[in-house]
Amino acid sequence: MLLHLLQSVHPPSFLFGLVVLLLWALKVLDVVVKAPKWRMAVTRIRDTYLRHKYLINGAVLIEKSYATAKGIPFVIHTPGRSNTMVTTDFHIRELDKAPRSVLSLHAVAKEFLQPKHTMHGFEWKDQRGIEGTGFVRAIRELLTSRLPQLVPKLSLTISKTLNAEKSNAKVSGGWHRLSLFSTAKHIVTAVNCAVFFPPELAENREFLRAALDFPEDVFLASEIIQLLPHCIAGALAKLATRNHRSATAFYDFLYPVVQRRMKEHSDSSALGEQHDDGIQWLIQTTPKRETWSTERLVGEIMAVWYGSLHTLAIASTNALIDLYSHPEYIQPLRAEVESTQYDAFKRSSEGLPELDSFLKESARLSAFESTGIRRQALDDFRFSDGLLIPKGSWVCVPHRAMMRDEKHFPHARHFDGRRFLKPEDKGLSHHSDSWLVWGAGRIVCPGRFYATVVLKLVISLFLTEYDCELEPINGFTYVQWRTALIPKSSITLRIKSRT
Repeated sequence: MLLHLLQSVHPPSFLFGLVVLLLWALKVLDVVVKAPKWRMAVTRIRDTYLRHKYLINGAVLIEKSYATAKGIPFVIHTPGRSNTMVTTDFHIRELDKAPRSVLSLHAVAKEFLQPKHTMHGFEWKDQRGIEGTGFVRAIRELLTSRLPQLVPKLSLTISKTLNAEKSNAKVSGGWHRLSLFSTAKHIVTAVNCAVFFPPELAENREFLRAALDFPEDVFLASEIIQLLPHCIAGALAKLATRNHRSATAFYDFLYPVVQRRMKEHSDSSALGEQHDDGIQWLIQTTPKRETWSTERLVGEIMAVWYGSLHTLAIASTNALIDLYSHPEYIQPLRAEVESTQYDAFKRSSEGLPELDSFLKESARLSAFESTGIRRQALDDFRFSDGLLIPKGSWVCVPHRAMMRDEKHFPHARHFDGRRFLKPEDKGLSHHSDSWLVWGAGRIVCPGRFYATVVLKLVISLFLTEYDCELEPINGFTYVQWRTALIPKSSITLRIKSRT
């Protein structure tokens, strides 16, 4: 299972996988040798086994524990820490209101991504202060306000990228056979590059390759660093990522562009004001009270890039799997996107209620992340009911299990693409106490409006231009790693132009 997962995300050598498994075995053996008593050794081995079982079965463990807990907070043990899961409105509200200096989202990301080792030496603090608000504004306000004018560029980029993937695919019986997850990653990479970066980067094949590989290399390297002994983790992370080749290339491409833009911005030149892309928005929203180096800003851009790519690629993949697993929705959705409603959507970047409901149901039932609203305790934190979150541990909301609970959604295990068409229902990009996909309260995903538009454009293109069908899928459509459910790279979509 571990080798299957690693090969699905970033194909390592078979030998490397065996080395990882051997090292885990040695760690367990080390527990036995050091234990003063056999019973203690057995207990520690069992604890080690259960914690590492979480790595390849985390989503199932969380869902089973959620069902057993019946609304009471419960603990999931992982390698390195314990995660407390809370599900009540009361706990979620207090979690949202907790001081960021005590419960930190930023510290979670720092531990998960290991940026010092995976992002060209970029150093993160454990908590995000005022310097982080500008980046939220850049995505939430500057990007969102430009969506109507960006729709034509996004649509064209999606079409060109899909055509390129199709032309490179194997053909059988008139059908082009696409690796669905790989295709989605290429589409999202190209689209995000067109928005975030100038043409000199967005149209450069070497840069596109680095931008595509970078998040996967970060994921692989950070897992190696977290799981293996420090004395060898760094060397193995370098080996697995070819000495962090994609991160280095990504950084080297970005540095001169950012350096030039920062100089233009500080000189208040007219040229600097003419740029209108993600790099410029991030420069414009850097904190006024601080002077940032080029290295710092490039590091921040790399961090934003990581978050912008993998989640949208997985969501697109799952939406297409759901669409072609439920072909009864193809005709009504196609009718909507071929109507005048689509023209209105292109002008406003809003609308298409049938498609919005379908995508929201896909996000609900096919959620690819088991937990959300994750915070690390930088100090002991106690909820008002006495629940203690010890320093160093995490507190999370198991929103995937909650969205699959009959208490919250009738017939929760049934896919109903029209579930959210009632007048009182809000759209996919809306967030609320009952819809936690984007977060809750003060901290919600600032890119949710952009992600929703891209999802609608991707699905609309497949519906209007192509006939598609999934090849038979053996078993689940995903592999599990920690709390994530990652689409299998083996899932194949047959595609041909509509006649």
